[in-house]
Amino acid sequence: MRKTKWLALLLVFTLIASLTLTACGGDDKDVSTDDTKKEDKVDNSAKDKDKKDEEKKGDAAEAPEGYTTDTANLSKDILDDEQVLSVNLGEEPPCLDPQLSTDGTSSVILNDTLEGLIRMDHTGEVKKGSGMATDWTLSNDKTVYTFKLREANWSDGTPVTAHDFEYAWKRILDPELASDYAFMYYDIKNAEAFYKGEITDPSQIGIKALDDYTLEVTLRKPNPTFLSKLQHSTFFPSRKDMIEELGDKYASEADLVPSNGPFKVTEWKHESKVVLEKNPEYWDADSVILEKINLLIMKNSNSMVGMYETGELDYIGVPQQFIDKYIDQIQLTPKAFNVYREFNNKNEYLKNKKLRNAFARAIDQTKIYETMDKGLTPAAYAWVPPGISGYDGKTFREIAGEKLFKDIGTGYSKEDLDKLYNEALEELGATAKSINGLRVMTGQGDSALKYVQIYQQMLESNLGVKVTIEQNTWKVQLDKKANGDYDISTGSGWIGDYNDAMTFMDVMMSDNPQNRSGWANTEYDRLVQSAMDTFDAKERVDSMIEAEKILIEDMPIDPYAFNVGRLLERPYVKNVVRLPLQVTSGKKWAYILKH
Repeated sequence: MRKTKWLALLLVFTLIASLTLTACGGDDKDVSTDDTKKEDKVDNSAKDKDKKDEEKKGDAAEAPEGYTTDTANLSKDILDDEQVLSVNLGEEPPCLDPQLSTDGTSSVILNDTLEGLIRMDHTGEVKKGSGMATDWTLSNDKTVYTFKLREANWSDGTPVTAHDFEYAWKRILDPELASDYAFMYYDIKNAEAFYKGEITDPSQIGIKALDDYTLEVTLRKPNPTFLSKLQHSTFFPSRKDMIEELGDKYASEADLVPSNGPFKVTEWKHESKVVLEKNPEYWDADSVILEKINLLIMKNSNSMVGMYETGELDYIGVPQQFIDKYIDQIQLTPKAFNVYREFNNKNEYLKNKKLRNAFARAIDQTKIYETMDKGLTPAAYAWVPPGISGYDGKTFREIAGEKLFKDIGTGYSKEDLDKLYNEALEELGATAKSINGLRVMTGQGDSALKYVQIYQQMLESNLGVKVTIEQNTWKVQLDKKANGDYDISTGSGWIGDYNDAMTFMDVMMSDNPQNRSGWANTEYDRLVQSAMDTFDAKERVDSMIEAEKILIEDMPIDPYAFNVGRLLERPYVKNVVRLPLQVTSGKKWAYILKH
């Protein structure tokens, strides 16, 4: 049954491989949990409650089959009087400034409170009129987009204009802002040159508000993926007046977070909860049915599951220790999401690629996920996830091969592992004892701790290396990685920006701020740049395949899973948009049935 579930999921992912995807660094979690040992009482009422939910739902008028964007015309007879959704955010959102945010937790809120030029529904298609842009045209040479914007307001009644987009998009390219996501804009004329200080006049960047409701964007060359990137939060508008007044405090408290999207932040109790309420100023407010969204910041798995059991949470990601209990109820949601460990390549020992390879090959990833996740999460032996397109009707992985390296559980022998490790020690002039004590950084959740404890045990069992575990909040992890203050970081993840392998390959280029490993390889950079500079599908993919081989051979990072969502959701919750990546929980069209 479990194998069937996974094969079905891959089929779904293949069918929707044409969807636009979005990227953000994030930790490996369907739910974040902390290390508290307090046990919350969990009753056995879940099945009875589900049965009652189904019975009550059957008494209501019929809800539309599948997803719908025509929520403004839903029959009131099927809707619950209280349109309140309560879910677990898991972590404190590190940053709600769209041009500075780099994480998946914050993007959940940004997607629901801000509106870019486009907004994707369940189809994942780029549609005119779906967001702030009612229409656009493309020049004959396919380099100049002219976007016509609708008349709309921010949540305080101030008009949203093309100038807000021009300001936000040029702001992210300001070298002084030092945004980790500036590279997303490099398709635009002179964007990269301005960010790198090669030019200093912002008027030379191909972004210009022609008037209040017309935005002109000039690309450096034709790029068929450009429009699909506009759903990403870095392309959302920002408020110049508020940023100039507030500085670093912008978007740091509930009353300092501007909104032009379906919801607005009305409460933010740090490390406790974030509350969103319907934004009456939103241009499409009639389509927004939910009145309130409670986003709890809960890290303990038992507490979270207990609140789901009692109906206090409407959907949750299933923690590892509860998979057996809910195995027949779990909904798997596809993601083009790789999860990996980062090695600090500037560490005196981890600078050695043989040592990095030994650490990667000493871990039986398949065994970990078959044991801990009951085979629901596939182990990764490559960098680019399944489902990403290639050419000639094949995916990138089908062309490049499913597995680019072996570990101790998939055919790499203990004899070869010992030989590799000893060669590394010899090259470093180190002893086995001197390697001991390397820090492995992970999140505060109890599930995260269990995974890294297995990692710790396997390193000691298979290599004789003793590492220490360091748990930090997601924000602290981001800061430490940005400053190079770590040895090994586990639980990092990357979600694609669009349906092309480039969204994963450019992350590891030497000048990409998201490459926090400190690794640089000139041949890798050359191959990825070559793929950027051609529009021939086969040539592009073949260059990236060669680059991926270099990445895996050097092993500056250790990919270990292709993440899959494990969801429990009440039957009365409808229409939450869950694309393979970008809109992981878009709630514009969501609603609650009578129950």
